[in-house]
Amino acid sequence: MKAALRLFLVRGLGLRSANGLIKHFKEPERVFQATTDELEALDIPPEIAEDILSPKSAERAEIEAEKADKLGITIIDILDARYPPLLREIFDPPIVLYLRGKKWNAELPQLAIVGTRRPTGYGLNCAERLAEDLAARGLAITSGLARGLDAAAHRGALRAGITYAVFGSGIDFVYPKENRELADFVEENGAIISEFPLGTPPSPQNFPIRNRIIAGMSLGVTVVEAAEYSGSLITVRLALEAGREIFAVPGNITSPNSFGPHALIRQGAKLVTNWQDIVEELPHPIREKIFAPLIAKMQALPEPQLDGAEAKVWRALSLQEAVSIDALLSKLPLSTSEVYSALLALEMAEHIRQLPGKKYIRRL
Repeated sequence: MKAALRLFLVRGLGLRSANGLIKHFKEPERVFQATTDELEALDIPPEIAEDILSPKSAERAEIEAEKADKLGITIIDILDARYPPLLREIFDPPIVLYLRGKKWNAELPQLAIVGTRRPTGYGLNCAERLAEDLAARGLAITSGLARGLDAAAHRGALRAGITYAVFGSGIDFVYPKENRELADFVEENGAIISEFPLGTPPSPQNFPIRNRIIAGMSLGVTVVEAAEYSGSLITVRLALEAGREIFAVPGNITSPNSFGPHALIRQGAKLVTNWQDIVEELPHPIREKIFAPLIAKMQALPEPQLDGAEAKVWRALSLQEAVSIDALLSKLPLSTSEVYSALLALEMAEHIRQLPGKKYIRRL
């Protein structure tokens, strides 16, 4: 850890260069066994190469590690098993993370919930409910501890499971101050995380940097309310660059806070009305693990009382996999109009759900 921390604290060395050095030398420790010429051959400027190999860089790392230890903070590097695996996949992952909390688990699947700092009551309720429902099903809810919807997401998750908060400051600098108590609860029931050195204040330029960690650690990002120029949309852009899923909660069409979610839905984000809409888009093993108890329970129930085309369409659908219109038409002795009419009736009766791509699945 100390070798990566030493590299991280070198003045003027960017993340891409630091990651490049670790990749080249395989281990952070070996960077400090190199010569100045070897470092310069890897496009490291002479003055930075000199700082890397100087005793001062080792002293800085030692002082930082001691401060962290006194504060109960763990520092993990990018090669540590406790480092979030999805975060390694982004373009410029942090080479160290500062972490404090009792329930950190790098392997636990995470979902980000973000939104405006000035939410409506509707937005707050949506964020808390979604976070609670998803946390109750084994997903860690990740957000930024900002006032507004971030805080609501953490509060909802705390009622049912685990939550992680990513800081835009040093981990010893809680911002905003009004969320100090909330940060304490997050530490007890999850973890707080930062890539910034201790004592770093919450400067505005830090938050887009922080947002890439929220997006990078998560399987997907859910936007609840966001105005046209909301910072949450930066998180979405970063999530898209990392190949993550994007979800959006629709809102009141007259509210400025609905601009972001509605724009995302128009661009192809998954429209979310409940936790199932999100879980359906997660990787197969995670989705199956969450849905398995519900599927077993539903399979034990008697089938709904249906007849005619509705009964035939119902039996052609399942709880596990969505079926397309084309597949239904090819396997059922029914006309196109009969299939569409039956699907509409089943959907109105809340027996089935329509998914993107004109696919249908039995409702849990």
